[in-house]
Amino acid sequence: METYTSADGTTFTSAELEQWAREAEAGFPQAEFGPATPGRPVSVGEDARPLTFRLDARRRAKLVALAAQQHKNVSQVLRDLIDAV
Repeated sequence: METYTSADGTTFTSAELEQWAREAEAGFPQAEFGPATPGRPVSVGEDARPLTFRLDARRRAKLVALAAQQHKNVSQVLRDLIDAV
């Protein structure tokens, strides 16, 4: 049985991958999903609000490159930077 590590450091086995594949192929019969809600998913809490600011192309490119390197989106990179302050 092989062990794998995801980009965020979570480890899982080949057996777990096989189990997840079986569940997906069966349509997740044991899963309990809440009601659908319109709009984008809230990943940082119900009280999250957007913050908009302008960046020149050079700074935006740096953020995009950093996000790709870390396998994250730009918003998560910015949240991580703010948390590090």
